[in-house]
Amino acid sequence: MIELPQILDIPEKLIPVIVNINNYNYFLIEGGRGGGKSQSIARLILWIAEQRKVRVCCGRETQATIADSVHKIFNDLIDDYNLNFTVKANKIIHNFSESSIIFKGFREQGRINIKGLEGIDILWIDEAQAITKSTLDVIIPTIRKKNSIVIFTMNRFVRNDPVYSEFVSRDDCLHIKINYYDNKYCPEKLILEANRCKERNILDYEYIWEGNPLDCSNDFLFSSIKLDKAKNIKIKDEPYRKIRCMSVDLAGNGGDLCVASLIESKSSVHWALEKQEYWSEPDTDITKGRIINYYSMWKPDLLILDADGLGYSIYVSIRNVISNTIKFNGAATSNRPNALNRRADGYLTLKDYIDNEWLKISSDLTISQLEYIKKSYKPNGQIFIQSKKEMKAEQGESPDFADSLMMGIFAINYFSYLIDEKEEIVILESNFDPYS
Repeated sequence: MIELPQILDIPEKLIPVIVNINNYNYFLIEGGRGGGKSQSIARLILWIAEQRKVRVCCGRETQATIADSVHKIFNDLIDDYNLNFTVKANKIIHNFSESSIIFKGFREQGRINIKGLEGIDILWIDEAQAITKSTLDVIIPTIRKKNSIVIFTMNRFVRNDPVYSEFVSRDDCLHIKINYYDNKYCPEKLILEANRCKERNILDYEYIWEGNPLDCSNDFLFSSIKLDKAKNIKIKDEPYRKIRCMSVDLAGNGGDLCVASLIESKSSVHWALEKQEYWSEPDTDITKGRIINYYSMWKPDLLILDADGLGYSIYVSIRNVISNTIKFNGAATSNRPNALNRRADGYLTLKDYIDNEWLKISSDLTISQLEYIKKSYKPNGQIFIQSKKEMKAEQGESPDFADSLMMGIFAINYFSYLIDEKEEIVILESNFDPYS
């Protein structure tokens, strides 16, 4: 039985954090409301700051004011236990050990700011579900002082959360999930609130109180439950017309990939993502050669190419060789009145296929990219999809596999009529555009 000072009277499930504070570089504490995550970590930090001189930073992705931080938690604990700290507006200092606790927003005016993180002993990132991949990639290498530690507390929005994905399986990270029923100090009022939520809306309960990722928040386009179902769709045997569509998303920025997808009909209404191939060579001649090579192997009935930016010249060249080639311009006019552009149209069409269980997707990578596709609304109500550049900044990768699949479903939905009863392709003029 471990005897702990009163300030370390925390939920039993979190005692391993105290016991192993010197045995891990990272601590990932996740779960729903009422689990005592933030309260427990604040207590631990104050206790450590009393024992020896440490520099602590409590950070978030953005922090408009000190009220956005965990400053109040520290302040209340210091008052409750009459601890010997001086609390300032944006800094807390121990009067004997000279330990200091600062509060910081990592992203300021759109840029990642690491000023003041050099020499930090403890970095505590609360609300870590808001941390983007790009911020994580900059912040973590900055905390390199000997014996320094990083603590994450979070209730993640999505399954492929950047922090969770990076640290949950690392052997230098202690991972603990804790919920309100694991916390003997959870107020009765919160327990009643949790029970009411469970009766009213089980999906809200799963996220808010159980700490499970959101099925589909207001920001994200796809439901994780529907994406899970897309892996294992059962397709009945029935007579159907076999149609194949090949789609190619071309690299638009440095580090992006070119991805070719093959989508094939499996019934009168069902389709399956059969293959995906990728390459990263910037040479356009290599890209053209790869496209023609995959086309000859896969023998698709339709070929749709990304024709935005530098992709247009590749589209024109391929179109001269392969007549059943159509172009995809993401910024072009949508066929849907509620979609801002053709890219939004494509993703809304893909959502229809997934929600209606018309599409089987066996690729975990493609599904993980679909999970972080975000939507938003213009003042006129039109939906638009977050740009690839913004997604790459947040997630550390461009959704090239997702975009390639989206283009293929777009072609199937809007262009499959071009295949006649003999499964031959109607020859198109090079300037053909069904929306013009």
